[in-house]
Amino acid sequence: MIEALTYRYGPHTMAGDDPTRYRTDELTGEWEKRDPLIRFRFYLERLGLWSQEDEEQTAEQARADVDEALKQADRVSKQKVTDLLGFMFEKPTQNIQEQLDAYSAREGDQR
Repeated sequence: MIEALTYRYGPHTMAGDDPTRYRTDELTGEWEKRDPLIRFRFYLERLGLWSQEDEEQTAEQARADVDEALKQADRVSKQKVTDLLGFMFEKPTQNIQEQLDAYSAREGDQR
């Protein structure tokens, strides 16, 4: 087992989050120096076990795999909210029951 403490370089969300509000370029630069994934990639490159071409091919294959997984997921029928909430609780709390009732009416369920 390998423990590798990493750093999230990107924003928390893609909805307009600006990471410069809560982190400095200096902090990011420090993490880049000790990032275990980057360091391991450089190590493999020095041993001749990894190359930029390998990196590009792997990234391209990963994108293709994710695209295919998304297509498969899109073919699965959508779950009703009432099914989701109904299976979460043996005995729904009052606020959950109110949500179940509202979604049942919207989804045309008879509960």
